[in-house]
Amino acid sequence: MPPLGKSDRKRGKKDRPKSKDSSRAQSRASTIGKKESAVLTDGSLAILAREVAIEKLNGLILCMYLNIPNTTIVNAANDASDKGLIDATDVMKIEATQKLLLAWKTMRAGSKEKEKVKDLERALREMGKPEFADVINDKHANSIELSQEFFQNL
Repeated sequence: MPPLGKSDRKRGKKDRPKSKDSSRAQSRASTIGKKESAVLTDGSLAILAREVAIEKLNGLILCMYLNIPNTTIVNAANDASDKGLIDATDVMKIEATQKLLLAWKTMRAGSKEKEKVKDLERALREMGKPEFADVINDKHANSIELSQEFFQNL
């Protein structure tokens, strides 16, 4: 039997090429430093947008309390439909709010997770949604992502 060639041998850890995904993940982890709060994941913010945005223009009001620049809010509202969000469907309001919440999260990328959660909780309280703020606080303390059922009886 002939000796095994280099390509026939099992590769050891040192010989194994790094995948692009794993090196990106390591790079991202070192940049972020800490784990993202469960209530600030994209999915949790989508749930929050769905719960807040359908009532009047509360999605935009929440974004104002989060100190998102007015031009960013106006642009998102105008992108939703030809008439902005005044006559927009619930889906359009939710999508605009979700887009703005994700923009807020990106704007605050350098901030500590705890501070972002406090800002979100404060904004909800100031806009008259203390029960939503309590859900955010409770789920953050227990590292649980938001779910639609948490807002059902509020």
